[in-house]
Amino acid sequence: MSATVLTTRLPEWLSEELKEEFAKYNAGPSEGLRRVVEQWWVGSNLPALEYRDSLDGPRPAMKDGPELWEFIMTRRGYDGDLDGVSKHYGGLPSEGMEQALVYYRLFPDSIDHHLNENERLWRLMREKFE
Repeated sequence: MSATVLTTRLPEWLSEELKEEFAKYNAGPSEGLRRVVEQWWVGSNLPALEYRDSLDGPRPAMKDGPELWEFIMTRRGYDGDLDGVSKHYGGLPSEGMEQALVYYRLFPDSIDHHLNENERLWRLMREKFE
């Protein structure tokens, strides 16, 4: 993904607020501000999604549904069949699933990180009990 550098001057109080937000991610100013802007964009453009606090910072999720990494993992298990995925979760709305797929297309790293970690943990468990 290509990137553009933007700079801005902020009042001291707002700068301090942002530093507190960045600390949720253990991130410096560049990565932290990128995440804040991404969350703003998602909130403005993908209204069926939200962010939930977790130990590793806010994570994207469907409102009244699973976190997006869980949705993508489940979708893979259903070979992309969104009707099957919706039924799996007791009836996810198609709008939320479509917006989750848009999010994944735009921000795959935030989802793939959790998918890879989940797979790593499953692999460790299988090795331990084999």
